[in-house]
Amino acid sequence: MKDSDKLAQLERIARIKAERELKRFAAFSVHMTQAQTRADAMRTALDQSYRSTAPLSVAEARIANAQAGRSARELHQAEAEVARMQPRFDAARRDAAREFGRAEVLLNLSALHRAEEDAPRY
Repeated sequence: MKDSDKLAQLERIARIKAERELKRFAAFSVHMTQAQTRADAMRTALDQSYRSTAPLSVAEARIANAQAGRSARELHQAEAEVARMQPRFDAARRDAAREFGRAEVLLNLSALHRAEEDAPRY
């Protein structure tokens, strides 16, 4: 078996690993985006509750205060979830980039080696 064939096999294996890591990262990215969107929506809801300038009765003020408290707790939980996910998200991105880079290097080495083997020898 030629060295270029061995490199081509290694490149195929690396490409499969890279695709797997990229799919894993893409799924994680969707999940992370959803969590960030939820946190942003909760932040907006909380901001709107504090920006309301309508006069309120005592009962309405209690209800608004309870809703603002609930929104603040939900926002805190959503932000904590995003913060918990961030290290794994960064690791998944690093792994995907590393595997993709490895596959590209092997592809270039394989092509270079094949070109050297096909070149006329004098």
